[in-house]
Amino acid sequence: MHSLPKELPTVQTFSKPGPRPIESHTGDEIRAFDFFRTKVATSLAGLFDSTFWTRHILQAARHEPSVRHAVVALSSLSETKLQTTPSLANSSAPLGTFAIRQHTKAISELSRKIQESSNLSMEVVLMTCTIFICFEMFQNHHESALGQMSSGICVFFNWHSKHRREAELASPRKHSELTIQLRRIFGRMMLQTILFIDTKPHEWQFITPAFIPAMPWIPSVFRSIEEARDCLNNCMCSLYHRELTFALQGLQDHEVHRLPIGPVSQLSSGGPLHQWMLSFNSFVTDQKARLSTNEQKATILLEMQQITASVLASVSIFSRETIFDSFEHSFSQITTLASRLISNQDEIPQDPQSLCPTFDMGILPPLYFVASRCRHPSIRRRALHLLRKGPSQEGIWHSMMLSNIAERIINIEEMDCANARSSVDISATARVSVLNATIHSAERIVALHYCRQQVPELEKPLVLHTSVEY
Repeated sequence: MHSLPKELPTVQTFSKPGPRPIESHTGDEIRAFDFFRTKVATSLAGLFDSTFWTRHILQAARHEPSVRHAVVALSSLSETKLQTTPSLANSSAPLGTFAIRQHTKAISELSRKIQESSNLSMEVVLMTCTIFICFEMFQNHHESALGQMSSGICVFFNWHSKHRREAELASPRKHSELTIQLRRIFGRMMLQTILFIDTKPHEWQFITPAFIPAMPWIPSVFRSIEEARDCLNNCMCSLYHRELTFALQGLQDHEVHRLPIGPVSQLSSGGPLHQWMLSFNSFVTDQKARLSTNEQKATILLEMQQITASVLASVSIFSRETIFDSFEHSFSQITTLASRLISNQDEIPQDPQSLCPTFDMGILPPLYFVASRCRHPSIRRRALHLLRKGPSQEGIWHSMMLSNIAERIINIEEMDCANARSSVDISATARVSVLNATIHSAERIVALHYCRQQVPELEKPLVLHTSVEY
C-alpha cells in the first residue's frame, strides 16, 4: 500500500503550466485516458458537480506524470470492472499488468517529486492521492483504501490549516477554485471514513480536537444544489467528529450532552440540521420548476442524508439501542425516498458507464443504517431489499457486504422473535450493537464484534462475534 506522510514540504500551488510534452504516450495510454475523460470522470461525481474530476484532474493529468499515470491506471481498472460479470466485479480478482504498471509509474513519479521537493505542488500530491484511493476502493481493498484515506485527510488538513491564515491575511478571496474543491473532497472523505463500519478508533489519525471542523454558516436559502450539499456535509462532519473526539477522550454520556453543540440539540429549532432543512426546503420550493432531472434526484438524496444525519445527531454513541424506536417515522421516510431513486433507475435503461462506482457516499449508508438500527420488521426488510437492489458500490461502501451484515444482524436479533410485528417485539436484550467490523478482503469475510445489553442493566454487556461472507 502506498501511503503519504503527514507533513510534506510545499513550494508552490498548482497552476496550469505552458504546453510541454511530459513523455510520449502509447496507444493504450491514450485510449485509457480518453475512456476516463468520457466515461469515468463524470461517473465518479454521481448526481453532483463533476468539475473536480472533469476539469481539475484532467488539466493536471496533461502536465503532471503522476496524475496522468494514476488516471490511466484507474481508467483501465474501471473498464475491466465494466466488462466483467457483476459477481466478478465485486471480487478482488488480480488486475491486468497494464493497470499495475501505470499505478506503479504514478507512485514512482509522485515519490520522485516529493524527494526532489523543488516545484512540488501540494495540489498535485492531493489530486494524485484521491486517484490512488479510488484505485484501492475499486479493487475492494478496504484496508488499503481506509489507510490512504486517513493519511490523505491528515495531509490535506495539516496543509490547509497551515496556509489558510496566510491566504486570509493576504486576501480573503485568495483561495483558488481547486483549493475549494479539494477542501470539499477531503471533507467528504473524512465523513465517509468516520461513518464506515470497518474504521477502528485507533486508526483515525484525525480524530483529535485540532481537527474538529467548524460548524458552517447556514444561509436563509441556498443558492444551488452544491451549496446545500457542501453545507450539509460540513454540518455532519462537524457533529460526528465532535461526538467521537470527546467520546474517545473519555467523557461520559452526560458530559457529551452538555457540550455547546451536543447531540440532543440537533432537531430543535436552533439546531444546525434543522436550520439546514429550512433553508433547503426554501431552495427546493423556489427552484423546483427549474431543476433538471439529475438535480431533482440530488434533492431526494440530500433529503435522505439530512434525515439520517438528524437521527444520528439526536442520539449519543452511549445510547441504548431502544432509543431508535422513536425514529420509525424517519426510517420510513428514508426507505420511501430511496425507493423513489431506485425506481427511477429501473424505468430508464442504464448506460454501462453508470455502473462505474462513485467516489462519494449516496443511498447505501442510509439504507444500511435503517436495516441495522430500525427494529420494525417490515421497514428494515424494505431497507434491506432496496440495499440489494441499489448501486453495487459507492465509495468504499459495497451493497453486497452491507446487505449481508444487515441480514445477519436481523437474524440474530429476531432469532427468538419469529412472529415479531413491531419494534416492541424485539426485546432490549436481543438487540445488537456492533462494536467493530474487521474486513478481510482476500477472504471476503467480515468479522463482526457486537454486544448485547444484559439483565440487570448494571451488568457489563455481553460481547460476541460472528463472521459474515460477502
